[in-house]
Amino acid sequence: MNLLVVDDDLSLCASLSYFLERHGYTVYSAADALQALDVLEREPIGLIITDYLMPHVDGIRFTEMLKADPRFQSIPVLLVTASVDDSISDKGLRKGVAMTLQKPVDVGQLLNLVRFAE
Repeated sequence: MNLLVVDDDLSLCASLSYFLERHGYTVYSAADALQALDVLEREPIGLIITDYLMPHVDGIRFTEMLKADPRFQSIPVLLVTASVDDSISDKGLRKGVAMTLQKPVDVGQLLNLVRFAE
């Protein structure tokens, strides 16, 4: 399965990509929602892992954009956030986010969720 990691923190993108690639996944990365949409136009993606706080378009708004587009609406989205505010998770679920993970990301939990999405 192809995965897309969207985060303006390039070191986090690299770390998650490296970890997931070591477990057999093909991982694409994007620094923001616009770059992510470009990847989605070119590559078949099975799961998106996106940060909540990003420049221009946050992860929840990005999820709304995906769910409004018939080409991408079936792709599960995992939202990653450093915030401990439960309202972000609740809002994300209402807008189509499959699950919210707290930073720092528990890579074991992430791997289990990725495997579940296959």
